[in-house]
Amino acid sequence: MPSPKKLILVIGATGAQGLAVIDGLLSPRSDGLASPYCVRALTRDPHSRRAQQLTAKGVHCVQGSFEDFSAVSKAFEGVYGVWVNTDGFTVGEQKEIYCGMRIFELAKQSGWVKHYVWSSLDYGFKVAHYHAAIRL
Repeated sequence: MPSPKKLILVIGATGAQGLAVIDGLLSPRSDGLASPYCVRALTRDPHSRRAQQLTAKGVHCVQGSFEDFSAVSKAFEGVYGVWVNTDGFTVGEQKEIYCGMRIFELAKQSGWVKHYVWSSLDYGFKVAHYHAAIRL
């Protein structure tokens, strides 16, 4: 009997990075077997064109943004892993860093999350293409 799929939350799901991450998560394994993951996407507008395309792929889209800590906390329920992309272009460096750290704290507090990846492209270039992957 196959084991149940692990639920991955993608924050920033409808952006270029989020879409690529979701495609990778849903792709069949190298041995041809089905992906071991299912995806929940946190998006500001679950009715947007991109969100609807994700829904058509079997992704469960829920409303919220990385700045909405209540929505983020709720989205963590039952989640095995999280991929977070914060958007420094719209909120600025200080708020982006604060949100990324706060989301990590919420993930830890949830008791569900086993893996956490935070991708910060804009300000990452400042520190030699910084990409933080933190294992809980």
